[in-house]
Amino acid sequence: MLKKTLRWSGNVLFALFVLLSVLVLVSTFQSKNQIGQVPSILGFKIMTVMTGSMEPEIHPGDMIIVKGKDPSKLQVEDVITYQMNQQTLVTHRIVDLVKKDGETLYQTKGDANNVVDQNFVSSDQIVGVLAFTIPKAGHLAQILQTPTGIIIISLLILLIITLGMIKKMLTAQREETSHT
Repeated sequence: MLKKTLRWSGNVLFALFVLLSVLVLVSTFQSKNQIGQVPSILGFKIMTVMTGSMEPEIHPGDMIIVKGKDPSKLQVEDVITYQMNQQTLVTHRIVDLVKKDGETLYQTKGDANNVVDQNFVSSDQIVGVLAFTIPKAGHLAQILQTPTGIIIISLLILLIITLGMIKKMLTAQREETSHT
């Protein structure tokens, strides 16, 4: 029973690892083709947190998954990612909604910051709202974005698949020998 549970857990972890690796690789290649845009997979945007401004909820090295949302449905307490400038994305919490010239602007603040962000965020800057966080997975994403990381992960996956095939062949051979 314990052996089956461990094998099942290992298979689930491996499948999640492979899925995460594929998503990061697709996202990485997509970002190289779409400069200036956040890569999207099935409407979800995958990013790695670089600073501690949202601690203790979100830490540097965490992977965040952001989903597009109609800006008119955003509320105070939602965590959003927005484009501060051409190269900088920020993930902070909405702390206030302000109407100015008929447009809703969003006042944001990092949970770990003492003051609100200097500028209001307009709806056209918003990339999406936080869907969920995968702790520490951003470190893997950073590694996968390097040529060495891609090679190592690819070889690791091939090694695991090869070992699985060898194990199946040996098990089949053992069963065949015991039946004769």
